[in-house]
Amino acid sequence: MDDQVEKAVRFYTDEVEALTRRAIVEQTWEVTLDAFPIGMRGGAGAFELDNPPVIAVLQISFYDPDGQLRLLDPQDYQVDRLSEPGYVVPARGRTWPVSEERVHAVSLRYTAGYGADYSAVPEGIQGYILGRVYEHFAPEGTRTSETLHRLLDRYKVYG
Repeated sequence: MDDQVEKAVRFYTDEVEALTRRAIVEQTWEVTLDAFPIGMRGGAGAFELDNPPVIAVLQISFYDPDGQLRLLDPQDYQVDRLSEPGYVVPARGRTWPVSEERVHAVSLRYTAGYGADYSAVPEGIQGYILGRVYEHFAPEGTRTSETLHRLLDRYKVYG
């Protein structure tokens, strides 16, 4: 039975991630682009980091015009962890470097989620998952909550 409960928790955690557009437990994500982002009027643009909350940017790599794979120094960019979704922009006074013209020339790897385990997950999200697991294993004919989904309203990411 414990195995079934664990599977149900994972399933409903996935459901929460789909409904809220958030990472619940720490995950690694990658954004891959053909060039560095361009903003308005041709200025430097921002990488959008989906699945908040953003924990850290692990690295930004790119192919330079000579085809050499390079790592961008973390001092060359700034991470906005407060916005949801998060963003990465060039550091003050910096611009994105020129990359080789090729598919997937630029890659950004980052971690997102509330932490390594469920202890830091907000209680509203935990309550939703527990409620769905309860409903999953409840005897046939047990009424389901018509308002359980409202626990997730404040955690939904739009944009």
